[in-house]
Amino acid sequence: MPESERVNSQHPNVSRFTSAIYRVLRPLIRLMVGNMTYPAFISMAKSIYIEEAERKLKQDPANKRITKSSLALLTGIDTRQISQVMSAPYAIKLDAPDLLPEASVLGQWATESTYKDNATEKPIQLPVYGRGLTFQNLVTRAVGRNVTAQTVLDRLVSTGNIEYIDENTVRLLSPFYFPLTGAKYELLDVGMTATTNLLLTVDNNISHRDDTDQRFVQQQRWSRNIPPEKHEAFKAHIADFINKQLDESVNEIVKYEAPVQTSETITAGIGMYYFEYLPNSDEFPNEFPNEFPNEFPNEFPNEFPNEFPNENP
Repeated sequence: MPESERVNSQHPNVSRFTSAIYRVLRPLIRLMVGNMTYPAFISMAKSIYIEEAERKLKQDPANKRITKSSLALLTGIDTRQISQVMSAPYAIKLDAPDLLPEASVLGQWATESTYKDNATEKPIQLPVYGRGLTFQNLVTRAVGRNVTAQTVLDRLVSTGNIEYIDENTVRLLSPFYFPLTGAKYELLDVGMTATTNLLLTVDNNISHRDDTDQRFVQQQRWSRNIPPEKHEAFKAHIADFINKQLDESVNEIVKYEAPVQTSETITAGIGMYYFEYLPNSDEFPNEFPNEFPNEFPNEFPNEFPNEFPNENP
């Protein structure tokens, strides 16, 4: 089909949908860059795609039998890959070497017998370049030829995992490498839980778009006209306002709690957050309205992970 005809035949909502997904993915991928490689993300995404497609088909009473062909139609994934994923479910609890090339290099250096001293069982010092047991060849084995040994070396020296003995020899100081530690991890855990809850709310409301009683409350308020000189004061005021509202919400929530948690009790709550777009931000959505709509959809999530994290900062 000619390009002009293909574009003209496209449903107008397609671009809105892809734009919305693009906006959601960008900040998510920004968090992953340097913490999780693209291949690791794709492997995870592929498994989730298949699981969610299977879930969607099971929810339709008309689907008496779920075939790999029907899964391929929904996901766009080759049936051979679907078979492979279904035969070996994705392991969520991965080690750092599965996520980051730097950690893979350190892991092989620290654990493989090839790189250990026979007498001490400790990792040996390595020449940076050359044939045989060198840091250069270690990087090639662990990461491949797309990344140079010098790039990995500079990163691991800066993080304190390895150090130079002389200008062409390095030694391992620590085999543990993962950029997200301590407070950063806690903030990520809390933030991603809140993001999950909001996306489940959106999914619920789309699924019940014709049934207002089943939709959950989702509200936003904003201004497009905060002057720079009032920016910091505005942030501080809103933070104080949200904290007071959250304190009040706890008092309202406990009124409905059962004395004892059981397998039948429901997890439910609210979330509040501050957001902003700086002037000329390339992330500002083009369809972000100047005014509030007359009617807001009702939203709040109806399902949570099996393990609901404790996220009081």
